[in-house]
Amino acid sequence: MANLLLPVLLLAIMYFFLIVPQKKKQKAQADLMSSIGPGDEVITSGGIYGGVTEVDGDSVYLEIAPDIEIKIARRAIADRVYSATRPAPVSAAAPPSGLAGRLAARFGVGPSKAAVRSEAVLVEDESVEGAEAEVVDEADQGKI
Repeated sequence: MANLLLPVLLLAIMYFFLIVPQKKKQKAQADLMSSIGPGDEVITSGGIYGGVTEVDGDSVYLEIAPDIEIKIARRAIADRVYSATRPAPVSAAAPPSGLAGRLAARFGVGPSKAAVRSEAVLVEDESVEGAEAEVVDEADQGKI
């Protein structure tokens, strides 16, 4: 009896750690695909951001620039960035409230530190003749 209990227990653990989350993910993706509509801003699996202008069966028309529209398969949409039917996202500058706000203030995590990003600066290398250049990070130069 004990010899049979271990394999059954392992199968149950595998079911709850592998199969259940995968089914939940598939259901969420199917819900996303069915709820995409005109006015939504989406990102494709190829990394293209665009606004949905029309949904035609399994095809979606995205406006990726003014007067530039592409037709993609609905299943190529990876995620919704903004929905026309949902309220606008909360501004990142607003501090979180409640326990999250207190923890963020206590540990110094917030929009001001999260928004810092380093930008590359083009610096000419004078030691080499010609027009060669070197890319230097501003953080390395002490500007940030």
